[in-house]
Amino acid sequence: MSVLTQRRGDDGLPPLLTDPPRRLRGRGRPAPSSHKRKTTYLPVIVCAGIMGITMADTLAATLGVPQLAESGFGPRSPIDVQWLLTAFALPYAALLPVGGRLADVFGPRRLLTIGLSLFSLAAFCTVVTPMWSLLLAARAAQGLGAALMVPASLAMLLATVPTTRRAAAIGVWSASTGVAGTLMYALGGWFSQNMEIGWRVLFVPSAFLTLLLLTLSMTLPRPPHTRGAVPDIIGCLLLGAALAMLTWAIVQFPRRGWDPYVIGAVSGGTLMLLATMARSAHHKAPAIDLGLWRKGRFALAGTLSALYGLVSLPILVIMPLFLGQAMFRSPELIGAAIAPNAAGVLIGSVIAGGLIKRRGPRVVIYLGAVIIAGSCIGLLQLVVGTGRPLDVLHVWLPLNAALGLGFGLLNAGSSAAAALTAGPERYATAVGATMSVRQVGGTIGIAVTVVLLERPLVEAPMPGYTSVILGSLALAVFAGCLGLFFGATKPPASARSAKRTPNRPEPRPAPRPGPSLEARPEARPAPRPDRPVARTPVHPPIPLPRRAVPMSAPVGDEVAAEMLRTLKETTNRINLIADVLLDQQRPTR
Repeated sequence: MSVLTQRRGDDGLPPLLTDPPRRLRGRGRPAPSSHKRKTTYLPVIVCAGIMGITMADTLAATLGVPQLAESGFGPRSPIDVQWLLTAFALPYAALLPVGGRLADVFGPRRLLTIGLSLFSLAAFCTVVTPMWSLLLAARAAQGLGAALMVPASLAMLLATVPTTRRAAAIGVWSASTGVAGTLMYALGGWFSQNMEIGWRVLFVPSAFLTLLLLTLSMTLPRPPHTRGAVPDIIGCLLLGAALAMLTWAIVQFPRRGWDPYVIGAVSGGTLMLLATMARSAHHKAPAIDLGLWRKGRFALAGTLSALYGLVSLPILVIMPLFLGQAMFRSPELIGAAIAPNAAGVLIGSVIAGGLIKRRGPRVVIYLGAVIIAGSCIGLLQLVVGTGRPLDVLHVWLPLNAALGLGFGLLNAGSSAAAALTAGPERYATAVGATMSVRQVGGTIGIAVTVVLLERPLVEAPMPGYTSVILGSLALAVFAGCLGLFFGATKPPASARSAKRTPNRPEPRPAPRPGPSLEARPEARPAPRPDRPVARTPVHPPIPLPRRAVPMSAPVGDEVAAEMLRTLKETTNRINLIADVLLDQQRPTR
């Protein structure tokens, strides 16, 4: 039986395999009362685990860069090892915009299964691969699997979780990245130091946990899916190839200059990017939603997301390198020293949710940018003052936690700004677009970081790290200035009035003097017996036009409510005058 023809339950979804058979329903065997709650918890656990694994895998790569450079498995220079991050980010950024549409066409559970299978298999290959080129290919396959399963996890949440629990479920889905990052930083360095396989142990959780999530995803319900237009896969491939060629050109330019290879990469990447935009202008399901990006506020929110990627990923890349060179030699201490950053991201995301509801995303974006800029100034003082004793407990850990707090605020604020601009009907598309542009910004940021570490712009004790932190500081200030131009976004007036008086009924306006339709004929004074008067017939009220707004529609704004009350009274008077005119035209008996 097809999914679309199965009998739906109370929540609008087809029955699960664990539901009691239809022949046993209604025969004195009531279904367990916690069935719907369990059905809700399982999608949240699976989808939150997917987001956590994706973030943990990215952070594992940042921890593995210095260890790979020392082990001799790949290139000797940590600068060349950064392709371990870029190989994952390129396909992830290219396919994220259409991941949600693929979930709509093929179904979120099917896409979850495909993405988890590919990600898990690629993670196993990352652990056991004997060659550097095969390692990069496995990382690219992981990025492809993540691009399929992350949007599908959001689509599964929106389709299976009831409306009353949807906000909490999306909050857990978003906050899981902070939890996974904290655990990876806190435990990843210790395991890589004390296990015989070394840096490979950093990718073991991705392999086994995604296999567990794949098993759990088999029991998820099958939400109904639409048969819309198939996304533009060719456009996605062109976009990924364009990003790869431009990234390679940025990294190789300081070494090669404007040689034919660099010129060819820049020209080919630009032409492929223009071809992607040309296809997107006419395709039904484009790789780049140009109609969404034509909105000024959404373009501003997307720019803020790109700036977040440009700031966050370069700092996360240089932190393990700086700690390993200046403070610690042990990977386990390096991971523990960076763990407060992920904890700060989690706290910032939680705080941002309440601030966005009360004040809108502009305050959150500005506050996050200010905190990041202040933290970059503190990091700059630490880098410039290298050689002096550093108080890790009282200086480094609070500074790192504050930096993570700013990351969480800026990330949540930019995502909320894009979602509010796009509207609820295009929420998934907006989230996919902002996540994609964030990855593009991170990919470019990593490439520029590689260039600055090799050829710094300033003269300082550690010129490469100083150049990267100065660039992040400038971008954070620029993001704060752009956030001020976003404009204030306040919650609806109905939500504010409901918050002021949660348990009190809405006061009704005092009745004004004048005739009303509610006055029935029997309530009028009785006529004199010496004057025969015909009985006033009761006429039905004059129907409203088809396009008229119902007078009982709930309105939150006081000005609009007063206008509707005035319009209602005017209509009542017109109806009464029409009744009187009709009565005068009827002959008296």
